[in-house]
Amino acid sequence: MNILIACDKFKGSLSATAVCNAIRYGLRTAHSTANIICCPLADGGDGTMDILQEILDLRSINIDSVDALGRPIKAQYNISPDTAYIELAQASGITRLRHKELDALNAHAFGTGLLMRHAINHGIKKIVLGIGGSASTECGLSIAHALGWTFLDQQGEAIVPSGGKLNYIVYIEPPTEMIEIELTVLCDVNNPLFGPTGAAYVYGPQKGATEAHITTLDRGLRHIAQLIQQYNDRDVSTLIGGGAAGGVAAGLYGLMEAKVISGFDYLSSLLHLDDLISRADLVITGEGRLDEQSLSGKVVGSIAQQCRQHKTLLYAVVGENQLSADLQDRAGIKKVYAVMDRAIDTKDARKHAEKYLREIVKIMEL
Repeated sequence: MNILIACDKFKGSLSATAVCNAIRYGLRTAHSTANIICCPLADGGDGTMDILQEILDLRSINIDSVDALGRPIKAQYNISPDTAYIELAQASGITRLRHKELDALNAHAFGTGLLMRHAINHGIKKIVLGIGGSASTECGLSIAHALGWTFLDQQGEAIVPSGGKLNYIVYIEPPTEMIEIELTVLCDVNNPLFGPTGAAYVYGPQKGATEAHITTLDRGLRHIAQLIQQYNDRDVSTLIGGGAAGGVAAGLYGLMEAKVISGFDYLSSLLHLDDLISRADLVITGEGRLDEQSLSGKVVGSIAQQCRQHKTLLYAVVGENQLSADLQDRAGIKKVYAVMDRAIDTKDARKHAEKYLREIVKIMEL
């Protein structure tokens, strides 16, 4: 039997590689004759660069930067001879903040811009930017600000961009020297920039936004979309994935003509994943929490789509299952196994995730 293990990380617990290895260990114990291939995955969010580093044998660069609240930190990006691979979550991620520090109106991604600026200043001509896991909702203007763009208010005063200040910006001023860079943005979701399914309404609450904040942020994103169209004649309002990372995808597409693509598709192509799925009898995928969002550009939903195309049997092994039986069936996921069905509580599940994964797959029906 040919089994492909293609899992995302269990956020806060295990890396994608650790998840795949734990499942493989359990399968080897119970099904020693199976042919097993491990293919750790990501979707453009945090963890993507770890996988790219393994695939492409990249070199790491550590520099001074700032977190989403402007506090000094050390952050890392990776390089090949001509390309920098940068993960927004490294400097500007929500995981760098404690829950009580979440600040939807004032958080920014300026630190990510510093990483990009460092790479550009050292001769890099191409940047691949994974943008999942952000702490802010400001359309990526803070990244552009770090790279030389200026944003002015009605009085002509410069504004340091953040979510709460978007509505005060009335003019976009480009850098004095235009940046010549080929920028590819890896998205982990398909949401538009604004509206009921946009960045503020869907992801604002997890970044500390109240209902009032969400209204302010959504209005600000709409406003910036109009300014970008005036500035560069680029319509970001309907961009698929434009709402990723608080609108970073839309902002960089509008200001820097970035190429915006699915992070999963990017990795899938590098790993020849479609071919691996076509030759598998069973695919086992998974992530920390399986829910409706998992089916919108995330690893599990994208794997499910490919398995349907090849009529390949699909199981999911997850930390917690919040997906309805109807959506599970429509996605084509035959069975779901959850760590939380065995663990005492969330703390126990995260601490002993590897042990529970091994136990689950030992009793898995193949």
